[in-house]
Amino acid sequence: MYLIFPINGLLPTHIRSLNYLLSKGLSVTVVSNVPLSSTDEEKLLTLCHCYIERPNFGYDFGGYRDGILALEQTLSQTKQLVLINDSVWFPVSSQTDWLEDIDSLNVDFSGAVSNYGMPRVEAENFRDLNFDYHTDHKNFHYCSFALSFGENILHYPGFVRFWKHFPLTSKKKRTVRRGEIGLTAWVLKHGFTHGETLGVAHLNDYLDSLSDDRLAEIASKVIIPEDARLKAVKKELLSQIDTLSRKELTGFILTAAARQGAGYALAYFSIFELGYPFLKKSPLWLDRESSDISLWLLEKLGTPASQDALKEATMLQKRI
Repeated sequence: MYLIFPINGLLPTHIRSLNYLLSKGLSVTVVSNVPLSSTDEEKLLTLCHCYIERPNFGYDFGGYRDGILALEQTLSQTKQLVLINDSVWFPVSSQTDWLEDIDSLNVDFSGAVSNYGMPRVEAENFRDLNFDYHTDHKNFHYCSFALSFGENILHYPGFVRFWKHFPLTSKKKRTVRRGEIGLTAWVLKHGFTHGETLGVAHLNDYLDSLSDDRLAEIASKVIIPEDARLKAVKKELLSQIDTLSRKELTGFILTAAARQGAGYALAYFSIFELGYPFLKKSPLWLDRESSDISLWLLEKLGTPASQDALKEATMLQKRI
């Protein structure tokens, strides 16, 4: 299921995501939270099995809910259900294949990345961070922009009940709490296996493997769209980056990932070091520095996919 919010119409980046999903042999249902033009609708109908158009209510989980309930009668014969939305560009990198990575996890429920698995410290206390990863925090969740359910979940009657009873709201924080956090909590409560492809649990090891210069470069490219205190810490760090120890650099990077989410903060690291195929769009209009880093990152990638994304990113940046 591919959820879109195409306020500027159907774009090449949407087509690219659809073509990837089709290339993996998936039957794609597209859910749009805004009406499409007749031309775009015709184009879309050649690329998907089913198209659902709905009002923009309930954010991504509202669209996922309507799509899943429309597919209810087929779920008992379905082996895998993938949910992706266009809050990310995907795939921006071809170094890895996300669906193959999902298969290799061999779990019932998986996402591209998780949040609240790492310890959080105050921005100024990044030097005190002791890294570990746990899934028992009350807000732990797999991020909703890319999720996959295996047949153990899809064939379980409680899965459809979760969506039937899911309360829609126009409040974003409430949607996150009931949606991303609530769905993950439901998976854990029912004992299903779970995991994520970025490998947040191993971030400390990944960073330890980098050279001093590379570690400093990763720190300089951390994206911080919505944390003023952390942005101030980053600015101070960059003014003295040549004097910082590896421990300080690593502590700052991990603190940024914990406070902002690894999917946001570590875009440069995850794409170029790990071949991560997702890039969040919202930094393009949330913050000028984050926007500039995102544009630079897409230019540096230099792939056909990143060039398509760059054109869209340039348009999105104008919202600032």
